[in-house]
Amino acid sequence: MKSIRSRRAVSITIALAIASVSAAGLSGCTDAPPAASASAASSPIPEFDPDDTLWTVDSTGEQLELEDADVQALQQVVALHSAASDNRSPSTIVDSVDAELRSFSELFTEKLTAQGYREGVIALYVDNDLSIEQTGVAWLVSTLDEEREHATVGFESIFRIVGASEGYLHQIGVAAGEELAQPREYSLTKIDGTWLIDDIKKGPLRKSAAPGNG
Repeated sequence: MKSIRSRRAVSITIALAIASVSAAGLSGCTDAPPAASASAASSPIPEFDPDDTLWTVDSTGEQLELEDADVQALQQVVALHSAASDNRSPSTIVDSVDAELRSFSELFTEKLTAQGYREGVIALYVDNDLSIEQTGVAWLVSTLDEEREHATVGFESIFRIVGASEGYLHQIGVAAGEELAQPREYSLTKIDGTWLIDDIKKGPLRKSAAPGNG
């Protein structure tokens, strides 16, 4: 794996990853930089290895350069989504979640709305005085289909818990200031020329070494 560093709380996955639905992990996503939170603007921006690529066409194995227009567009959507969703606090959560929903496909948004996603995430952060801050990112193996209409993007976010209520920290077994990492698999579809997220699968959270050490 190539790495680039640069009731409300049912589980830590929901807590830090925004909501534990089959499709929306720790992130908020937007097609343009969201005004979701002040901290999002200072989030680490992914840097890319100029000598290699993690991007391929899944049916042929063709490697795609980082300068490829679709690769760049997909990276932007995922990076902005992560910046919004991994920089959250009680004072920014409403704008953050609304920005996230704007980057999802219509069907995905409908699914989350039916599950009460927006209200649940806002309550999670407000009720538990929860704040998180992104400290690093990593790109993983990613693919596009030959028609360039669907893509799967591998990504890992590293973030720390800035603070939360004592009861909540005890419940999830994490200390304030602790860093965590979570791999995610984004599924995106190009609709009218724009890449939109239509699913997010999240791997298990783990305690992370400082960015740049792994």
